[in-house]
Amino acid sequence: MSEAIKHNILFVDDDSDFLATLRDLYEMMSEHSWQIFTATSANKALEALDAERIDLVVVDVNMPVIDGIQFMGILQRRHPKLKRAVLTGLASPEKRAAALANGADLFIEKATSPDGYKSIFAMFGELLQWQPREGFQGVLRKVGLNDVIQMECLSRNSSILEIYNQHVLGRIYIEDGNLVHAEGGDMTGEKALYRLLSLPGGSFELAQFEMPKEKTLSGSWEMLLMEAARVRDEMAMNGKEANGAEASPAAAAAEVKTSSRLEETLVCTRTGDMLFDATPDDVPARISWLQSVEQRAGQLGQVFALGDFDRLETELSEGRAISLVRGGKLVFVRVSTSLNTKK
Repeated sequence: MSEAIKHNILFVDDDSDFLATLRDLYEMMSEHSWQIFTATSANKALEALDAERIDLVVVDVNMPVIDGIQFMGILQRRHPKLKRAVLTGLASPEKRAAALANGADLFIEKATSPDGYKSIFAMFGELLQWQPREGFQGVLRKVGLNDVIQMECLSRNSSILEIYNQHVLGRIYIEDGNLVHAEGGDMTGEKALYRLLSLPGGSFELAQFEMPKEKTLSGSWEMLLMEAARVRDEMAMNGKEANGAEASPAAAAAEVKTSSRLEETLVCTRTGDMLFDATPDDVPARISWLQSVEQRAGQLGQVFALGDFDRLETELSEGRAISLVRGGKLVFVRVSTSLNTKK
């Protein structure tokens, strides 16, 4: 029997009857290729993780002492490579945002029918089969929502950027490289977009595109991002948090201390044909620089055999510049940062 086991799964829930039913059901549905372990508390779950090789942990949200959201954070720190999911009977947008922000790969509401548990079984199966893409992976220093939006738009992708923090659960819809809709809290359109891009922190993930109920954004994504940067600087000057509340004195001081401004944006083809430009200082010099970056990137990729180099970030004395080579397009963006001496 042990040779048939392919995956070990740990379910954590304070309802022991539910755990017993789920264990019998999913071991049968998997034809015993899943071995189900159960725990009725976070402490017992940690003991099981120390004793067994576990592929997936599925946690309920409402548990005594340490709830599922807190436990997700513990798992993320202690077992960063472990696949994690939340299965709860009391789902809400806030709990979903908190679970995903604390490292959950899936957030699922408990089913009320046999067919529902078949669907959940299939989702767990997909998660168990999922493998990271080959190549480099990790966290990019100082990567922001603007960087992700620019990459998605320049690549003409269709996706949904989901943003979470303690105040806001929002979505930005990108269709064929265009910003078409944004929603956050009770706001939609440009107000929601500017609010989301002004958040001081949080987490985000890219989800599969689905058509929004309405399209509330129009115009080029470049202009929308530039306006968002202006609104963000204005909010920092006024000492406001992105959720509309007054910032604490310490937070307000931190916000006002520095400000950022988008100075240049240039997009061209590999042959130097202009596609978009916004106040570049020297267009020929920028195009020559981008073509040089593309050439050097290709040479480095061949020499070190580390894959493609498509992004170069340069720290400047008064800001930073980003050079991007992707999808047959060359992109140059320069942002300036300055101290705000206003008291």
